Amino acid sequence: MKNRLLTQIAAIGIVLAFLLLVSGSALGAPLTGVQGSRIQANFMSQDPDPADAGKDVDLRWQVVNTLTGTTDILRFHLDAGYPFLFEAGVLPDKDLGASAGTNDNKVFYVLHYKLRIADNAIKGTYNVTLNWYTGEGWTKKDFPIYIDPKRADFVVGALVTSPEKLIADTKEAKLSVNIDNIGKGNAENVKVKLIVPTGFKPTYSYSDEDSLGIIEKGGSKKADFYVDTDENLREGDYSAKLEITYKDENDEANTYRTKNLTLNIPIKPAPYLIVESVTTTPEKLIPGSKAEFRIKVGNTGNEKAESVSLRVFKDASQPFEFNEKSDFVGKLEQGENGDAVLKVTVDKNAAAKKYLLDVELRGIDEKNNVVIFRRTVPITVNPETRSTFPLATVGIFAVIGAVMAGYYLKKKKGL
Repeated sequence: MKNRLLTQIAAIGIVLAFLLLVSGSALGAPLTGVQGSRIQANFMSQDPDPADAGKDVDLRWQVVNTLTGTTDILRFHLDAGYPFLFEAGVLPDKDLGASAGTNDNKVFYVLHYKLRIADNAIKGTYNVTLNWYTGEGWTKKDFPIYIDPKRADFVVGALVTSPEKLIADTKEAKLSVNIDNIGKGNAENVKVKLIVPTGFKPTYSYSDEDSLGIIEKGGSKKADFYVDTDENLREGDYSAKLEITYKDENDEANTYRTKNLTLNIPIKPAPYLIVESVTTTPEKLIPGSKAEFRIKVGNTGNEKAESVSLRVFKDASQPFEFNEKSDFVGKLEQGENGDAVLKVTVDKNAAAKKYLLDVELRGIDEKNNVVIFRRTVPITVNPETRSTFPLATVGIFAVIGAVMAGYYLKKKKGL
């Protein structure tokens, strides 16, 4: 009887222990396995990746609610210790309010946090902990964020141009610009491409590109480009773009990065000399004639030009012999014009056609800089004028003249 009672007590104890175990599991077990699987927080991205010391990083999660029915509370809290900092106005708590469950994983919330990376952060992987609450308890999950502070970063340094004063209608202008690495790591295989605005063009193929090799942290290298400026370009500041491609020295994946920077190109005010018109005396040039070329030179720029002169570059194949190959025009204010006169002899064997003379217009701007413009002057040589009388007619007149002369002499002898 006593043994039977002990057996019953033991059985009751086992049942009670089992009930307590079940009850304890229901009340005290973590909710990650239950609630965590029904509120899903999936890490979407960090920008930039890797994060950089002293700069911001954007973190985004995709939140999917698969709870049955609607929860009145859906709250998130982000725990982020060193080297992460919450900037002013950014709170670790975000309350999404009431949330209806769904079985469609295409229906989701985007949870966004913006953090600052400490200036003295060292390279490594750091965890942030995302916590969420639905009124029944907290669930948490760690997410790794990668930081690599040894990344290169660039700014545009000084720009030097040759000629020093960049103006319209300039050929082969040299632009030298310093590329400074202000990052915390070396940059390898650095290449720079200049993307010019309207009114500029590369002088020749690849003159808008330069390879700089390695730029060490805190270092600088000069990129050189050659461009032509349009003849109608006006004074002002023009915005070009520098497209820099490079690889960080510690990037084991050998990923090439691109950074775009703005380069300001100043076009200065200057005289702008053109050939307005050309007249010749005589009006029609013929082979073997002596003539005068009157070339009207105008200043259409936004600054006066002192000591304006014109010089002709004679081609050996052109049938002109100049007494003087240059002439002085004088000072031209904005909008003014003046004449250059050249005396010339046309070769007697000149072919009748249009010839293009290359001339150089030269002046001095208000800062005593010499400005030079190359222009083309058209000159036409006409066919030589010949007698319109037929040879037979000329012969008849010659015979008549001879007969009359003979008659006159005979009559004079008879007298």
